[in-house]
Amino acid sequence: MKRFPILFFRFLAGLGLAVAAGTGIASEGHDHGEGAAAAAETASPRISAHSDLFELLGIVSKGQMLVYLDRYASNEPVTGARIEFETGEAKGIAAPQADGTYLLKLGTLGKPGDTAFSFTVTAGTDTDLLAGELSIADAHDSHGEAGSRPWLRLMAWAMAAVALIPGAAVLVRRFRARRALN
Repeated sequence: MKRFPILFFRFLAGLGLAVAAGTGIASEGHDHGEGAAAAAETASPRISAHSDLFELLGIVSKGQMLVYLDRYASNEPVTGARIEFETGEAKGIAAPQADGTYLLKLGTLGKPGDTAFSFTVTAGTDTDLLAGELSIADAHDSHGEAGSRPWLRLMAWAMAAVALIPGAAVLVRRFRARRALN
């Protein structure tokens, strides 16, 4: 009967370690260091839209948007087009660049939030209207990462429970065997 308290305390120690390991997963406000910050900075906000005629991709960087325009059916770049844009707050024309892309400058492009865009594309005799929504995350919002992966905490708890099941079974078996002997 003396071994039961030792086994019980070993079980509790294992349970404590499993719970500590499960709660060690990054949660809200947890700092991941410079490596995670650098990875977050490399992903630029994007907007995409397509129709039967055109496919548009806009990549936001440093307060401006670089727009790529292709034919939807063939994926060939469309150069020399006129791209008019409109948001709820502003409207304008994207400037064609020498490399076949288009540059859109708008003061609100660096601000966090969701912005609905509509693009009127005119290339030769083809004209089409494309619409999309640009989402820019707040760089200071620590809820984004933890909120997007809540299953990690659940998985840690499940793994801890599965790891403790054999130990608990042995403990119960030994307790019942000792009780039967008394």
